[in-house]
Amino acid sequence: MTALNPGRLAAGRVLLAVERGGHAEDLLAELAPPAPADRRLAWHLAMGVLRRQGSLDAALEPVAGRPMAKVDAPARAALRLGLFEVHLSRSPVHAALDQAVELCRRLGAPRATGFVNAVLRKAATQPLPQDPYLDLPTWLARRWRGALDAWVAGLATPAPLAGVWRDPAAPVADLPTEPATAAGQPVPGAFLVVDPQGPVEALPGFAEGRWWVMDPAAAAVADLAQPRPGLRVLDACAAPGGKSLRLAAAGAEVLAVDLVPERLARVDEAAARTGLPVATRLHDWLDGPLPDPQVFDAVLVDAPCTGLGTLRRHPEIRWRRQPTDPAAMALRQRRILGHAAGHVAPEGRLVYAVCSPLPEEGEAVAAGLAGWRIEQALRTGPPEGHEDAFQAFVLRREG
Repeated sequence: MTALNPGRLAAGRVLLAVERGGHAEDLLAELAPPAPADRRLAWHLAMGVLRRQGSLDAALEPVAGRPMAKVDAPARAALRLGLFEVHLSRSPVHAALDQAVELCRRLGAPRATGFVNAVLRKAATQPLPQDPYLDLPTWLARRWRGALDAWVAGLATPAPLAGVWRDPAAPVADLPTEPATAAGQPVPGAFLVVDPQGPVEALPGFAEGRWWVMDPAAAAVADLAQPRPGLRVLDACAAPGGKSLRLAAAGAEVLAVDLVPERLARVDEAAARTGLPVATRLHDWLDGPLPDPQVFDAVLVDAPCTGLGTLRRHPEIRWRRQPTDPAAMALRQRRILGHAAGHVAPEGRLVYAVCSPLPEEGEAVAAGLAGWRIEQALRTGPPEGHEDAFQAFVLRREG
């Protein structure tokens, strides 16, 4: 019996758990083996399969004689992982096939091993389709084809590790970085880590709170609140807390609000690690404004959205979204924004943002807020560099 690499086993288990609704990053952090080489392999395989799932299925289905949705889940995971290794990894073909067969067995489907072996042997002789739109659901491919071609092509590659310094004047000397941009413009204190080795928690300066993980576009969105010492800012949808830290690092007095206790706890943990003062509070904005009538110089609403601007970092999202989701999300976003807007001081700023390039979640929501006008817009979708695709709008009261 072939010995199965623990990284491959972890990747297979992650893919099964993602199909049940799990989040790939969280699952990999939990299930990937501790040995560095095996851990890297687990991340490479699981995230790679999720990014190229459509292309892999397009190559597998003619040989399998059925849609991948009709294949048992363990065999489906083994087929995708095996073909990914054949075409998009450095593994020898025979090793990739043997490991895929053993993976199918270890995932609980020993009777499907012959099927997996036969399909992969045939599929391995055929080239992998090169149309990047195969790696999107049909409805999204129709919307983006021709308009976002360069960005869609880039979704097949991993996003770089990005972060921001707590104190831009005191970067960590032994962490190799390069400056990061958003919408083609430099973002102060934002950087990309060059060739990171090992988990984020073990990188120089992270445990000491000298930097945190944050996309440069997200940092640029937080900067729209114009944080400075003494400015009171409400971060209305704060978790996991990067924007709250960015605001506090600039001297602002920050109240971070979120709906889920576990997510708000991550904000508390990040504030404790970095030593930045961030107050936190649980609240559901769909129920209305905060019970007490306090006002803030700036209110930032990075609203829950489809997340389609973060596909390189969270590739599983694309396969979960439905054509009706953007409009449904917009209904929730309008309520959240309207309730949070009541906490803006008379001359204050309201910043609305989503990590999605879809207009119905972005400008349509911002422009539809009665009594407010758009004063400034920031769009990083499609991205010009390595940033995520955000939309953000600074709103002012009319009159």
